[in-house]
Amino acid sequence: MDVMTYADFKAKCGDIPILILPIKRFWFNKILSGEKLEEYRNITPYYEKRLEKYRDYLHFSVGFRAGYRMDSPFIVCLCRLQKGEGFEEWGAEKGKKYYILKIEKVYKTL
Repeated sequence: MDVMTYADFKAKCGDIPILILPIKRFWFNKILSGEKLEEYRNITPYYEKRLEKYRDYLHFSVGFRAGYRMDSPFIVCLCRLQKGEGFEEWGAEKGKKYYILKIEKVYKTL
């Protein structure tokens, strides 16, 4: 696999400010292959606090980790944030509003 682990990323890059989000390996692989171009998060106080600070940025870096372990596969993506309805085939529920992380570029390794 041509992705790094989060531990490798930290060893190589140190504490670069980056939003880290765990996701299921199924969705991780879809993002890595280019099949999934959006990741969704529920509009809750928890994600409001974590995501609203990126609202004014045109782009920002997001690290997606396939699970919670430090040795889980990890990729960095260039994203932009918006709110709206997502696609059911990418994991969204029909008619539900989400924070949408639009994935513009996937960096498999640094």
